[in-house]
Amino acid sequence: MSRILLLMRPGEASARFAAALAGAGKTPVEAPAGWHDDGLIVDRVHDARPDVVVIGDEDGAATAIDRCRALTEAALTRFIPVAVLVAARPDEALIARMFACGAREILCLADAMPLLLARVDNLAGLNFLRQTFRRQHDALAARTAELDRVFETVTAGLAIADADAQIVRVNPAGSAMLGDGAALLTEPSSAVLRLYAPDGRRLPITEHPLYRAAVEGGSSRGVRLLLRRLDPPEDRVLVVDAEPLHGAYGELVGGLAVFRDETESIRLQDELAQRNEEMEAFVFTASHDMKSPLQTIRRYARMVREDAADRLDGDSVRHLERVEVNAQRLGRLVEGLVHVVKVGRMELVREPCDLNQVLRDAMRPLDALVRQADAQVEVAPDLPTVVADHERLVDVFENLVGNAIKYRRPAAPCRIQVGWIPEAGDDVHLYVRDEGLGIAPENHARIFGLFQRLHRRDEIEGSGLGLAIVARIVERHGGSVRVESSLGRGATFHVHLPRRQEPPTG
Repeated sequence: MSRILLLMRPGEASARFAAALAGAGKTPVEAPAGWHDDGLIVDRVHDARPDVVVIGDEDGAATAIDRCRALTEAALTRFIPVAVLVAARPDEALIARMFACGAREILCLADAMPLLLARVDNLAGLNFLRQTFRRQHDALAARTAELDRVFETVTAGLAIADADAQIVRVNPAGSAMLGDGAALLTEPSSAVLRLYAPDGRRLPITEHPLYRAAVEGGSSRGVRLLLRRLDPPEDRVLVVDAEPLHGAYGELVGGLAVFRDETESIRLQDELAQRNEEMEAFVFTASHDMKSPLQTIRRYARMVREDAADRLDGDSVRHLERVEVNAQRLGRLVEGLVHVVKVGRMELVREPCDLNQVLRDAMRPLDALVRQADAQVEVAPDLPTVVADHERLVDVFENLVGNAIKYRRPAAPCRIQVGWIPEAGDDVHLYVRDEGLGIAPENHARIFGLFQRLHRRDEIEGSGLGLAIVARIVERHGGSVRVESSLGRGATFHVHLPRRQEPPTG
């Protein structure tokens, strides 16, 4: 309901007009005390919060004009529409003066009351639209300021292009990455001409992710580009994402590119890969070189123990037996290291793998261990098919099931479940669940590292390599492995594998 503030002295005219407003469903508001004081009128009107102000001419047309000018020029009230209510129709000169002082309407009591009410209604409607627009404008301004702050402070590079693929704005982080990014605002094409494909081929503008977004409306993700900076002169590797920008009616108005400088990250990755290759080569060579000496140590210790048995006391025999056992243990550790290196180096033979057959092949070498532990291994009969290396997946489940048996609780039934959880998406979620000793949460990540053991060798035999091999095989397939467990409550190993795989890369 519109609030109409009547700045009129009490009398027949004001009473009749107020009654007509009330009858039309509006709220007439009486003039507040002190409104006729030129020094107080602005504050009094502002406090009343009216939708329309109607000023009477009882004190003369000049006074009404002065009051109208005071309201329309003051910052607090200039947006409130003001109408002047006159008893007699004014001449054209007076009308001009009233409009010049900011009046939006001139209401004459000689006109029909419905006409006057309609004009007041129009003013109230316009004021409502103005207030709505102002709120939206203020909200948009605040949102724009917030986006500007994000644009200026985000650490990723950002570039905005118009519908002609001309770059119109680059944030500070982007300018720092581009080196001479400030020149992009005046020479936008220079940025495109200095971008190359990773193989060194000059990149045509039509292949630029930002061009595709701004001109063609296409999206790009993770496009790697080579930027040849001019200042300072050097090559940088950028990874670019780009999205089109649309106007209020869905029309294409430009594009936004988000880019990251991954030069240092790629250099570190290359260095790490090279060092890993060198380390694997060393381990592979050293492991093979150690096999022969270990076999010799075992052979000679056994020969001395057997050939000189009648001349050795009990302590000497036990020492020789310990030499044999430790040489055998070290030999298994060496074989495990060789296996780890091979897993990292060998080319995966990706083909459709029936996981039911994978589990049957994995259980075959564990047959004796299963019988010895009287273990019950339940394998779901409907395991899915994935594209993977069959032999490597056999290694994964042989290790997981073997560990579940090895780390069973003494004097408790050994029950193991192997199954899968159907999920939406392209991944297959498999699990191996046991009721064994369990693993403390603080050790969940640690157990997948090399030589990580949670029990002494005299308690449970092992090399600490099995789960490291599992993790490496699964990760090479583009999957992940994790454990869910607590001490004394068994463990569930979750293996996520892509159902389909990209063509092998080595």
